[in-house]
Amino acid sequence: MTMQVNNNVRFKADAQAVAVPVNYNNRYTPPMPVEMPSDDIFMMQAMAEQRAEKDAKSQQNWNKAGVVAQIGIALAFATTAVLGVLAAFGLKKFGKAAAAGNHANEELKSLTKVNLKWEDFSKEKTVASLDSKTTAKSLKKAFDNIISNRGLSEEARKWSGMGNNIDIMYLYGHGGTGKTYVAKQFAQETGAMYTCIKYPDLGSPYKDAASMRISSCFDEIIAKANAEKDKKFVVCIDEIDAVMRKVPDGQHGAEEVAKSRAAVLTGLDRLRDKCKNVTVITTSNYHPKNGIVDPIALRRFNNKIEVPLPKKEQIEALLEMYLKDIGAIDSKFYKSSEFKNFARKLEREGYSNGEVELIAKEAGKIFGSKLKKVSDTDLKKHPFKIKYLEDAMKMNGEAASKTNKLMDVKKGSKGSNNDPVRKLTFLQKLALLFSKQ
Repeated sequence: MTMQVNNNVRFKADAQAVAVPVNYNNRYTPPMPVEMPSDDIFMMQAMAEQRAEKDAKSQQNWNKAGVVAQIGIALAFATTAVLGVLAAFGLKKFGKAAAAGNHANEELKSLTKVNLKWEDFSKEKTVASLDSKTTAKSLKKAFDNIISNRGLSEEARKWSGMGNNIDIMYLYGHGGTGKTYVAKQFAQETGAMYTCIKYPDLGSPYKDAASMRISSCFDEIIAKANAEKDKKFVVCIDEIDAVMRKVPDGQHGAEEVAKSRAAVLTGLDRLRDKCKNVTVITTSNYHPKNGIVDPIALRRFNNKIEVPLPKKEQIEALLEMYLKDIGAIDSKFYKSSEFKNFARKLEREGYSNGEVELIAKEAGKIFGSKLKKVSDTDLKKHPFKIKYLEDAMKMNGEAASKTNKLMDVKKGSKGSNNDPVRKLTFLQKLALLFSKQ
């Protein structure tokens, strides 16, 4: 009995000696009870298994994160590539759109912009003076009055009622009478810079483009006149009737003509208000009283001057001017009775300045053809003859003024100068009377 007690005491002493502190994961853990030494081993195994499971889950999570990261990077690269392609396509498309926009702007500018060409005939002296025999006396007298009024002082202009208004002329006459040439003569006589606006250059198939081009022209004129106030300017608007005619409402093109007419009238008013050094000369083949040109628009013009068909003296001067390069013609030819009779014939038939020029040039060609097989030593044996002018007259046919009714003035009276019966001789009238009976 005593021995057994001693063994128990010894076993407890040994157990106490064996039970030492255990360190798990570098963490101090108090010694487990002596009564449960086996539980400590199972616990250590369970903790090791938990730790391994935790590590496995952690590794699995890291693996998943890596896969997600790789997918994200791949998607980022793909997105960047797609965005790059779209950006390149967008820039290309934007570039095309910008180019198209620039082209459209340039086209719009070309549609609405008119570059005027200014000339100075007073320096070059390339135009005949108003004192020339080629200028009609009535026309020269009308221009002399305008130029003389220009020389008045400001007080004298007010006293005479002239004021400071600019001159706006309406030159009318048959085609070929030299209306545009007369405008150049006026510019040369007054020492003014000259420009000519031709309505065909202003016309456009695009809507409102013609009126915009007209406004652009007046903008340029006003800017130049105000920038050089010490100079004079003559602006010729050729074929003004293209925008001044009366077009019935509803007729094709009536709206565009109305807009162009409004643009011209507005431009003239702007010139009258802002520029005192500008003279406007317009030309037309229509008589101002024949009802074709809008009478309301004609109120803007303070000078309506007819450019008549040339008289005999003018025709002689014109022929001499256009035939001057033919060496076979001497001064005696122009003084001969046959030459004067030919000029009188052209006057009677109503040939214009332009038609006289054509006849003179055609006569030179006919004369040149006669010299084709003539040697240089025999040229003097072939002088220029009046028959060459007569042949050229036949080739050019009837004068345009005989068939051109643009200058006819509508009159209600039976005694109109346009009545063909008045132009008949007594015998012709008598024959006409008997034929009606």
